Amino acid sequence: MPFVDAGQIEETQVAEPFRRGLKFVMSPETHEDVEGFSLIYSVLAPDGGGTDFHTHDDSGELMVFTGGSGKAWLAGVEHEIKPGSAMYAPPGVEHKTLNTGGDPLCIVCVFVPPVSVDYIKSASAPAK
Repeated sequence: MPFVDAGQIEETQVAEPFRRGLKFVMSPETHEDVEGFSLIYSVLAPDGGGTDFHTHDDSGELMVFTGGSGKAWLAGVEHEIKPGSAMYAPPGVEHKTLNTGGDPLCIVCVFVPPVSVDYIKSASAPAK
């Protein structure tokens, strides 16, 4: 049964234009006792860190915003983000997050069913 200190996990950096860090906290790939989900900790850089508009074809993504402020788009609708906000993007639904504040925007992301570390790394690579 895994217990994880995210502060001890190496962060993968996503470069311009997205400026964010990702930590792969828990998944069947990282812990043999974990089944049915992947948990990723994402930190969007102040003043413009974010994602592009994207979908996940096979997994839903639950995002819980724990710090910072910004905007999110879900199925074409814009929402204000603050600590305690949450958003669920079902499989195939377009979404995006953007840090509009001066502090890091912290997001706990849970994917069901789980996604692979390689999938997230390749999906997070800046577009050419």
